[in-house]
Amino acid sequence: MTAARTALGLGALFGALPWLIADYHRLFVAEILIWGLFAMSVGMVYGYGGMLSFAQAVFFGWGCWGYNVASFLLQWNTWGALALAMTAAAVFAVPIGYIATRVRQHHFLIVTVIVSVLVSAVLSSGHWRWMAGPYVTRSLTFVPEVPLGVVRLSYANDLVAYYFTLAVVSLAFAVTWTMVQSPWGRALLAQRDNESRAALIGLDVNRLRWSMFVLAAAVAGLAGALYALLARYTNLEFFDWTYSGRAVVMAVLGGTGSLFGPFLGTAAYMLTAEMLSDVMRQSILVFAALLLIVIRVAPDGLWGLAERLAARGRS
Repeated sequence: MTAARTALGLGALFGALPWLIADYHRLFVAEILIWGLFAMSVGMVYGYGGMLSFAQAVFFGWGCWGYNVASFLLQWNTWGALALAMTAAAVFAVPIGYIATRVRQHHFLIVTVIVSVLVSAVLSSGHWRWMAGPYVTRSLTFVPEVPLGVVRLSYANDLVAYYFTLAVVSLAFAVTWTMVQSPWGRALLAQRDNESRAALIGLDVNRLRWSMFVLAAAVAGLAGALYALLARYTNLEFFDWTYSGRAVVMAVLGGTGSLFGPFLGTAAYMLTAEMLSDVMRQSILVFAALLLIVIRVAPDGLWGLAERLAARGRS
């Protein structure tokens, strides 16, 4: 009940937020939601699966690729483009996850870094550009529209862009939250906490880890497609492992023990970077020091700290 009330409260807050802030801040908040969804995919793999993945940027990039293929080549509408983006990321994650989830701890991390570096190198090579064609680095030549029956909502309106992003992110969050609260999610937590004991009671640990890896990839792909919609461009750099590293920082800062945490960490990261960028060029140094303090004071992240303070207040 507490999580449900929290979700409803945050939904009401974000629903009213566009009317409480300046017009040019709406797209910034929408961008926070998208990168928060991307960070949540890292939190899913790490917080529930026990796997620290640096390959999420690859799936974010494939989401952008899937959106562009659906829009430019297949001439699908926005709904079809989002579906293809998630499918492309999930399908690409199936063989990668099959290999990566069979190794443990730092070996898993190394495998995902290698995959990300290899994919970036292959796609940027002139000899292999046919694999992605013009669909990786590309600007949208049209204003995206969302068909709703006989009505078509245009992204030229900031409110449409904001509320559509909020609706899709909220739906993805709700579906993911339902899944991690299911017996499947509890089995994942069991193997994360004690893999040997989970195997002894009959859980297929490798299959559990693999399924979470693919699900998180689909979420990252959806985030990539939403970013392509909002920013109206995609870039090969989205495949780079440094974007995964940024998402890891956001997720750890907010807390990977809850799906809410990565969104809070993303908001803290992006707001801090935005405010410091006007003051100093190397704002990342200040943020790094702030991150070390937060990890020292609240190892379970800002969301975990907020939950502890709220529980102390109630008691």
